[in-house]
Amino acid sequence: MSRLARLFQNANELVEAWREALAQRNVQGALDLWLDDDNITCVLPEGQRLSGHTAIRQGLERLLASRALFLEPIYCMSHATLGAAIYDTTEAVHFQPDQVEAEFFLNITLVILQDSQGWRIAHLHASRSTEENFPLPTKHHGLH
Repeated sequence: MSRLARLFQNANELVEAWREALAQRNVQGALDLWLDDDNITCVLPEGQRLSGHTAIRQGLERLLASRALFLEPIYCMSHATLGAAIYDTTEAVHFQPDQVEAEFFLNITLVILQDSQGWRIAHLHASRSTEENFPLPTKHHGLH
């Protein structure tokens, strides 16, 4: 992890930086957003479980080798407490920045923790969505 990694003021900034790194095919930038801990984990859409920085780097390199991924959040719920945030999002995946129709949709769960370096990703789980219509939340949650 870069010793000069950006200090994010809130978890939302980190999630936006994640999307931006994927759009720029910036593997190192994406990896810098992860917690500096050997126990970080990531489950890719095809189901492969990655553990640790080396495995996650290899997974990101493979994921971004042929094209950038432009993620557009279409449904997002988050729960945050002091030092921890969980994001449950559905993202439209585009292969071009000006693309209107999504290639497919991903359901993504992010576990984000705050440490001395600010907010960082501890776990990410992504899977392809089988849904095409996404309801808006109907009630507020007390952890927001």
